[in-house]
Amino acid sequence: MQLEVPKTILAIDPTSRGFAFAVLEAPAFLVDWGERIIPAKTGCLLRKVDDLLTHHQPAVLVVEDVAAKGCRRRERASEEIHRIEQLALERGVRVERVSRLAALRTFAPAKSKFEAALRLAEAFPVLMQHLPRRRKAWMSEDQRMNTLDALGFASAAMIRVPSSRGSPCRGEAESSPQSYL
Repeated sequence: MQLEVPKTILAIDPTSRGFAFAVLEAPAFLVDWGERIIPAKTGCLLRKVDDLLTHHQPAVLVVEDVAAKGCRRRERASEEIHRIEQLALERGVRVERVSRLAALRTFAPAKSKFEAALRLAEAFPVLMQHLPRRRKAWMSEDQRMNTLDALGFASAAMIRVPSSRGSPCRGEAESSPQSYL
């Protein structure tokens, strides 16, 4: 019996303060997660992403699909995502795009973003203590939610294509992730 080599997935979610990230190894082992704070317009974002790519050597980089219907990313964040994609492609890392809505539907169909984060924290118990409280309508989103968003992107990409079929394919990003659960 031949054992399958773990595929490492790095997911990055740019924020107004820098970016959040999560690193998963197949089948579902959380290797690293966190947030990198980078002052705006310093040009250090790509250097920090390059450091993560060097350190973890992922097979796949997962980012938000900014071309997806309903994406509300600002122009600066969309440009950062495209630069991150280019950097990964230059380093020989395949890039996957997952829409925010697809990640939400994967973990909490017809529910809130908090419900999706709660399901992720249940799947990865180490994150349960980092789970932010449910926010009220007048509250800003907790910064810890960005790390859970990145983990949601990585997990949705991993769930979308079971490991027996190989690694995720770009063309499958449009299909409904619910069919893979």
